[in-house]
Amino acid sequence: MKVKNKQQGMSMIGLVLFMSLLAFVIYAGIRLGPIYSEYYSVVKAMKLVANKSGAANKSPSAIKEEMMKNFYTSYVERVKKKDIKVIRSRGKQLQVKYDVQEPFIGNLDFLVHFDKTLPLK
Repeated sequence: MKVKNKQQGMSMIGLVLFMSLLAFVIYAGIRLGPIYSEYYSVVKAMKLVANKSGAANKSPSAIKEEMMKNFYTSYVERVKKKDIKVIRSRGKQLQVKYDVQEPFIGNLDFLVHFDKTLPLK
C-alpha cells in the first residue's frame, strides 16, 4: 500500500523563518540605501570637478570650495572639507575619503568606509 499523504510546499515554521530573513535583508537595505545614494552623489560631484578643463591648475582650496558647492546642491551632508584632499603624485589627483557609521539594531552599527580617487585634467 502506497502513502498518499506527502507534504508539499513549505511548513508554517519555514514560512516564518523565510519571512524573518527577508525582513532582515529589506531592513538592512533601507538603512544602507541612503548611504550609498549619497556616495554616488559624491562620485558624480568629483567627476564634474575633475573633468573641468584647467582643474589641475587650480589651487587645492579652490577645488575644495567647488566640491563643497557641488555637495550642497546634491544634498551631501556627511562629507566635510577635511575629507577632500588634492594629491600631487603622478599628476594631481582628487581624493575623497570618509567613514559613515549608521545605527542598525540595538548596539549594532554599520561602519562603511568610502575612498575614491580621480585624476584631475
